[in-house]
Amino acid sequence: MTSSTTLSRDPYTFQPLAAGSTHSADGHPLPTGWADAHVHCFAMAGARASGKSLYTAVVIKQLEELAGRFNRVVEPANSSTRDRFRTFYETPLYREMKHMPATPPVSNADAYQRDPLIFSLGRWADADGTFRPHFLVLRDVAGEDLEHLPDSPGELEFFRHSDLIVFLFDPLGVQQIRTYLKGLIPPQNLTGGDPEDVLRNIISVLGDQRPRLAVTISKFDTLQQLAETGQNQWAEIMGNSGAAFRRDSGLMFNAHDQQLLHMEIESLLRYMQADRLVNLINQDYCWTGQGSGAPVDSARYFAVSALGESPRGEQLSRRGIAPYRVLDPLLSVLVPRGLFLERNS
Repeated sequence: MTSSTTLSRDPYTFQPLAAGSTHSADGHPLPTGWADAHVHCFAMAGARASGKSLYTAVVIKQLEELAGRFNRVVEPANSSTRDRFRTFYETPLYREMKHMPATPPVSNADAYQRDPLIFSLGRWADADGTFRPHFLVLRDVAGEDLEHLPDSPGELEFFRHSDLIVFLFDPLGVQQIRTYLKGLIPPQNLTGGDPEDVLRNIISVLGDQRPRLAVTISKFDTLQQLAETGQNQWAEIMGNSGAAFRRDSGLMFNAHDQQLLHMEIESLLRYMQADRLVNLINQDYCWTGQGSGAPVDSARYFAVSALGESPRGEQLSRRGIAPYRVLDPLLSVLVPRGLFLERNS
């Protein structure tokens, strides 16, 4: 039987398609070559102002750069993706150098994220040497729709069939962290909801399903600034040059390095007294039950910074965009499937 990672998938529902399908289940035409392709489905999640749109814009640019190292091209797979990515992601961030506006709720008529973003990743060899096209599907969700679930539960059904959920959260959105760091970093304007509430809603949507979860601290540059606070404990922790969170991954993915980062970020969250969030993940996501229990490593910790430095108001830093480890969550799925492997591996 063909494994689920090699089946053609519906980019709207993330569910497998019948062999030879040229349209999605609700009639949308699919890109050329879709029926024979490997389709990798990722869902973005997080409260308002957690940085999902920024992350989406930057991660695609980083993938484009990485693909060039492998003599491949990452590009929009249809005109809808090209136009929406250019209008709502690329132009405000890379051309206007401004902070991106909030994603509208799915109930709004202008909810551009209702359709998935679909990118071609080029052709890659299967284990038997056969080259097949690969596609990346990203489905973004407004933070408002995850803080307060839509009336129609079917709107978020695709989460259940994701290859990976990238759960982004601003560390200062966690009450315990915000309290613990009070006085150590400048006051922040927070507009999003509690990440714990968002995570509980995601778990509610998933029911008995547990796709891989990338628990991802966004805006990690905020915490990195603690190395300069003069506080001995933080100068020692965040200034530790041997720590994995001090090293950028340089676009490439290393499983051993990510395992170290995973353990460091979990420890860092506990050190900042975010035990409730970590315990919620361990208790309600990484469970092992009878029958379809999730593996204990179904959730992994990551740290990213899409910009490298917090914006000042609506304008980005004049020093430009300096991404930090933004590809790690996606590559944790793509690399084991044979994409973007280092040439000497």
